[in-house]
Amino acid sequence: MNFTQKKIVIITTILIVIACFFAVYLRLFTGKELWYEMFAAILGVIISAVITMVLLKGQTETDVEREKTAKVFEEKLKIYQEYLHALCDVIKDHSLSDEEKNLLKFQTSYVAMHCNVKYMPAISNAVKELIDHCCPDDVETLERRSKSDSPDPVLDNLFCIVEAFRKDLYGDGFEFDSNHKLDTLNNFSKAYLNAKSKDCKEEQPQQRITVDLNVLSNSLVHSGSEGCSGKNDGETQAAKPQKDMTSLKDMGLWDEAVAKWKKEGWYVEDGGLTDSCDGFYIKNEKGNPGIINAGFYQGHYYIQAQYENDSDFSKPLKWEKGGRRSHGQWWQYLPGSYYNIAQGKFAETFGSDKGLQQYVIDTVEELKGIVDRYHRTATWKKAVGDYEHWDIFIWYWDMLACQLLSFEGERTLYMDINEDGGSGNVLIQFDDRRNDKELLRNVLARMGCQDRQTEANGYVLLEVVKSVEAKTVSERVKYWIEAINRALSSMNVNKK
Repeated sequence: MNFTQKKIVIITTILIVIACFFAVYLRLFTGKELWYEMFAAILGVIISAVITMVLLKGQTETDVEREKTAKVFEEKLKIYQEYLHALCDVIKDHSLSDEEKNLLKFQTSYVAMHCNVKYMPAISNAVKELIDHCCPDDVETLERRSKSDSPDPVLDNLFCIVEAFRKDLYGDGFEFDSNHKLDTLNNFSKAYLNAKSKDCKEEQPQQRITVDLNVLSNSLVHSGSEGCSGKNDGETQAAKPQKDMTSLKDMGLWDEAVAKWKKEGWYVEDGGLTDSCDGFYIKNEKGNPGIINAGFYQGHYYIQAQYENDSDFSKPLKWEKGGRRSHGQWWQYLPGSYYNIAQGKFAETFGSDKGLQQYVIDTVEELKGIVDRYHRTATWKKAVGDYEHWDIFIWYWDMLACQLLSFEGERTLYMDINEDGGSGNVLIQFDDRRNDKELLRNVLARMGCQDRQTEANGYVLLEVVKSVEAKTVSERVKYWIEAINRALSSMNVNKK
């Protein structure tokens, strides 16, 4: 207790004593009544103080809660608005980089910090549908999204997100009226349909629609092929003069590359890169079904490689180079300053930009090499054929993997088959996925290979095939598959 508080207590005590003295001296109360009156007064003061304290505390708590609620509401509103802005930023270029994915993760965590947990599944599902529609990973997804029942899938999913936000902000009573919502979606859809795009020249509406529909019908390759072959029948294209743009530009690098590829068995269909074919389409003349082409999709030019419908070809390309894939197709937009080449300007830009020429030639060379490598491994796979309980696939273009499956579908014993560098020799190597060395040694013994030792790379070398020809390699692979099957049968191991 400090000096001021002590003074207050002393003064109060003195005043109480003086008041009691005058009350007795002036006979306001008798001595006996005085104590009753004092007790009643003190009790009244205490009751008044308690009531006042309760009222003040309740009012204070109410004010604090009201202020807290207002601040939380303001913060929620800010976070929800920022979340919608973030969604717009990450999907506007129709792709998601790692940086954009991390941004969206953090923004989602901010939403989850304030939003009622029961609304999060609806929000996350709408975001998933939105990303699927705007940033499709493959052409199959594009086809599925193009068949959406909603007049405007993007706005529809945004409404789902906003509805969840509004319920969290204003209570569960809020919900979009289904008829009003559908009318709104239809109105926007019709407005967009009738609007002219600033990305498309006034005289080219039919050409733009043709390109989009080709892509949506799973023909990124076919659109390139038909365009370069003069098979497109759009009115705009038919009206164009068919002069060769390449004759007016410095195409020395490209011409040398085309001549080199032709000697290697690859040819550019119709020569490519004319004003009637704003891209190129490269095929193989020696039985390799691989295709490399360039085309235009969703406002940007891309380069694509395809090997039939074999996803073993496209998956490693996406892992290594990014881009997008669908079944046997892999494609990627042109990088940097070439990303925004205007539609119809690829051949013109290509003819005057040595940097673009070199990039395209280097990329085609890389993809051509990968297609050739994959084709050789694919011929091995085709010649080996299928075996019950064996999963046979291609790993990173060069390796033929033969994986034995257990009864539960678990991968166990396996062989990896690949060329030993550039030696022309093919290695057939053996191991066990579960690191069951006892099973591995028993199988080797049953095959008469008990003397084989584990190499430094962890494999047991079964054989070195002195050829890369499909017939020779496949015969030896089939021999070892059947030998392993016989060994397991003699050991009464259920391979199913």
